Amino acid sequence: MSSGMQTRDGKRMTRLLFGLVFLVTPLSLCAGEPSGFRIGRAAVDITPLAGTPLQSPQRPPFEIKLAEAAHDPLRVKAIVLAAGDQKAALVVCDLTSIPVHLIEEARRRIAATVDLDPLSVMISATHTHTAPQIRPRFVTKADESARRKTTTYVASLPSRIAEAVQQANAQLVQAQVYAAVGHEETISFNRRFLMRDGSVQTNPGKEDPAALRQILRPDGPIDPDVGVVTFDTLDGQHLATLVNFAIHLDTMGGSRPSADFPFQINNVLASARGADMLTVFAMGAAGNINHYDLLDPERIHRVKGVEESSRIGAILAAEVLRTYRRMHALDTATLRVAREVVRLNMPDEKGRALAARYAGASQFFDGELTVFNENGKQQFEAEVQAIALGDELAWVGFPGEMFVEHGLALKQASPFRYTMIHTLANGSIGYVPNRKAYSQGAYEDTATRCAPGEGESLVEVATRLLVSLKQPQRP
Repeated sequence: MSSGMQTRDGKRMTRLLFGLVFLVTPLSLCAGEPSGFRIGRAAVDITPLAGTPLQSPQRPPFEIKLAEAAHDPLRVKAIVLAAGDQKAALVVCDLTSIPVHLIEEARRRIAATVDLDPLSVMISATHTHTAPQIRPRFVTKADESARRKTTTYVASLPSRIAEAVQQANAQLVQAQVYAAVGHEETISFNRRFLMRDGSVQTNPGKEDPAALRQILRPDGPIDPDVGVVTFDTLDGQHLATLVNFAIHLDTMGGSRPSADFPFQINNVLASARGADMLTVFAMGAAGNINHYDLLDPERIHRVKGVEESSRIGAILAAEVLRTYRRMHALDTATLRVAREVVRLNMPDEKGRALAARYAGASQFFDGELTVFNENGKQQFEAEVQAIALGDELAWVGFPGEMFVEHGLALKQASPFRYTMIHTLANGSIGYVPNRKAYSQGAYEDTATRCAPGEGESLVEVATRLLVSLKQPQRP
């Protein structure tokens, strides 16, 4: 581990890097050590009981919606990677997000039960909105029975995450890895629009349909890449498929817990490659991307429900099936992990108001994470993590809802042929807009806890980590 200082544009305050760089360097194999690349995979159920409060808006009014019978199971899915004596793990949970204190507890339990460095585990949420509310402060209006169910559910999550990693680690088998990138541009849309009056609005027309006629154009791009990574046994048995795409998972709606459209992806791929294959979906940089096509007269109304969720899942699954035909075999001789925990600034006005609420304390908990109040600045910690397999494939974990522009910038800067971005990984810091958005006043830039430029800073950190993992390592 090491620490350092970073200066931005000569005008921004120096930022202290915490946690800092944790780098796993592959060692030469010795006699008696396991050889060849191996993976293990597992899925553990986290479906809530009926009556458990579901995800609700995190701003007033805090409506309480209780879970009915689940439409489909929610799960923790884990893939453990092993190359020589090095290991890492990718864990994806069917949850809206995961606060950092639950990530830390899950890692502690992993360290106690698995021969795997917990800082080599990337734990992310799919961002499905039909999942339990795991922040007890938002269920205070629920009855006592519902509050108890929330408390019990939240307390069980770290052990369930650790259990998935433990099960995956216990069934490592030699495997080969393939990757490719598909293309799908018909189901994702930038939800920020430039209006005729020069303003920018998020999902205009939600409350006033007349606003739809005032739209000029989307204010940003989408990312049509469908990242696909597959793991097969040496004799061709399909073990797992990882799918990475930038789109919000807010399609199902209703009171029945659901993994949303990844459930349909799982069903389609299982029908083509066997029910034993584990399908894992991870949300890419989709902070400003959803499935509403506001410019199509045929689909002018927002569509939610089982049919729409199934439609989107089927389209993505079809692109994965097409992409299977172009998979590229990868070198798996090395496995490396790097991470940095950085301090990010809060917007000045929001930070000062928060500090005043806590009577100027040097640090305080804002309900999601610890805020440091020092030298007139309010800051919080954010982890960026990168896992590289061989010299062509890397995964990057960001702790917030990164704008799509950040994802596109990182893919352009990455030295790896295939770069998969997992957002809401290793924590949850909320929206991370690009610098341009802050002057526009739309929803995401007013809701964010990140100061202007912090999203670009996270991309810089991730790029530095990827470059360090790409360079040859000295013994």
